[in-house]
Amino acid sequence: MRFILGLLIGVCIGFAASVLLTSGKDEPSGSQAAEGRANGTSAGKSAFSGLREQFDEAMGEAKKAQREAEEKMTERYRKIVGRPDK
Repeated sequence: MRFILGLLIGVCIGFAASVLLTSGKDEPSGSQAAEGRANGTSAGKSAFSGLREQFDEAMGEAKKAQREAEEKMTERYRKIVGRPDK
């Protein structure tokens, strides 16, 4: 149980660090930064949209992996039990 808890905490810390470190790379420069400060929300919106895109991509890959795993397990089960496909 301690191992799983430690693993979960490590993943959370790693995710938080990666978000904090990569969000600085997408900041606008020069006149775009001045416009962003004038608007007050431009930098925040661009950072949030970048995170949202990463999240959507990760979720898409996770769902694809889930479907593939379910198909493989179903195929193994049918081979073991001997039931034909429905």
